[in-house]
This record gives sequence, structure tokens and C-alpha cells, in this order.
Amino acid sequence: MRLILVFTALMLILNGCAVKIVPGHTDEAQVQKATVQMHEEPEPVVPEPVEERISAAEYEAESNVTEAESAEEEIAFEEEEEAAKPRFPKSKLIASVPCRVTMKTKKFAFSDTGFVNRYDNMINLQILSMGKPVLDLVIRLDESKICTDKICYTKHAFNRAFLSSDYPDSLIENVLQSEPIVGGKELKKTTNGFMQKIATKAYVIKYKIWPGNIYFKDIKNGIIIRLRKLSK
Repeated sequence: MRLILVFTALMLILNGCAVKIVPGHTDEAQVQKATVQMHEEPEPVVPEPVEERISAAEYEAESNVTEAESAEEEIAFEEEEEAAKPRFPKSKLIASVPCRVTMKTKKFAFSDTGFVNRYDNMINLQILSMGKPVLDLVIRLDESKICTDKICYTKHAFNRAFLSSDYPDSLIENVLQSEPIVGGKELKKTTNGFMQKIATKAYVIKYKIWPGNIYFKDIKNGIIIRLRKLSK
């Protein structure tokens, strides 16, 4: 009797823990879960970063390149800043006229494009060749000084060096401003300007002004100054 009771209790326990399998029935949720778990890929193994090592020579070479690039950028920046600054900060620009300039003096001869820049206290003649300045002439109106590039002369010394020592000190500034020269000697009015023909033992000058043009020629000394205004 005791054995029958133990057997019966054991059967009841086994029946409570067992999974019921019903013929012809499939648990879809369990099948899908099992399928996903079977197909899951393992997480990729990421290798630890390896520290790149370079030699002292390579490091120095890279540092030199970086420093050279920085220096070039700094120079370019300084050049841009310098170009943006006004050339004559204490002077007021009144007009800038592009011209075709032909000049022949004792020390130079050329025919190139340029600019006549008129300020309140000076005249600046810039001559360009292939986009680069070949002459930068600054004539001070408030003092007796003429500068070519970075060399300055008195107006009389400039005439002696480049033109003729017999010219009046104000001749070049008068010409660049289309004004009469030599105190208006032999001045004759024309329909659209004026002209002067002056002959002395020291020079033989023909000087003519008409709209957009300046023409000066000293036959005796072989000096020519001609400016023709260009349209902007």
C-alpha cells in the first residue's frame, strides 16, 4: 500500500513539471526565438590602437615643414595688410588718372602704363611694366623735394640729375598738372588748351596741352615727357 502511494505521488510531480507536447501543434514564438539566437553573429573584436612611432629625424622634418608653412602664411598676411594701408596716410587723394606714359631723360627711357595720383600736398607718378612698378616719382608741393623710389632730391638737384639744371625747379610738377611752364613764357591759347614754344641757349622746348594729353619735348637736351589719359 505504501509503495502504491509513493508511486502515485511521484507520477503527480512528474506530470506537473513536464512540457505538454500536442501532436500537430508548433509554438511559433519559441521557434523564432530559437532561430534568432542561432543566427546571431558574435560581436567583432576591435584591436587596440597601436601607437605610431616616428624617428627623431622624421619629427624634426615634419616640424620644419609646419614652421615653414606658418611662416609663409604669416608673410602673406603681412603683405595683404601692407597693401591695404594707404600709401600716404597724411595726404588726401584728390584724383588718380590712368595714363600711357612715355618718358626719356638722362637716366631712363620707357613707354608704359602708369598713374598720375594727385594729392592735396603732392603729385605721385607711378609707372608700371608687366604689372610691376618701374618708377615711383613723388613730387612734394609743400616743400622743395622730389623722390624717386626711396631716394630724395631737392627739385633743383633732380633737374640737374634727370632733366636740365637750366629748368625752373617747378617744371616737372607744372607738366604733370597740365600747367604753364617757365612762368607762362610764350604762352598761346588754343581752342581746347594751350601751347608754348620756348627757345634759349640752354633748351628748345615745345610744350602742348589738350584734353587728356600732355606733350613736352626739349629738342636740344633730348628730353620727352608725354602722357595720354586712358579710359577706365
